[in-house]
Amino acid sequence: MTSIKKRGKHLLSEIQKSAMQLVLLSEDLSLLTEIHQLASRTQACVETLNRQLAGLKKAEFSATLAHSESLAILEELVDNDAISQLEERFFAAKPEQDTGEVAVFLQQLLAKIENHYASLLESIQQLTALSDEE
Repeated sequence: MTSIKKRGKHLLSEIQKSAMQLVLLSEDLSLLTEIHQLASRTQACVETLNRQLAGLKKAEFSATLAHSESLAILEELVDNDAISQLEERFFAAKPEQDTGEVAVFLQQLLAKIENHYASLLESIQQLTALSDEE
């Protein structure tokens, strides 16, 4: 089994990748402002965690992670229902009778965002659980 430190670094990398994808998908798109802000905030938390955890020994890693304010912020993001809010905005933005290319495009975009968001949340939950391990 890999160490907590190695798993933690891997999860931080996965969180960073998912957040970057969400940033790229949502950049400069007014309907996706909340997703962009959430992803940017996530990236900032991961960068802070990486700085805090850099160079720590295995024994110090878990304790520092568990008491990190950045991890607490990431935990709050898990409780945020950003996808439901985004769905509401999408449906409010598209006309009811629109079943054409615009509707298909919005559904495809939402599916991509949901995929990256789900991956992000899963990695954050795993990191949170990891912080509870000793």
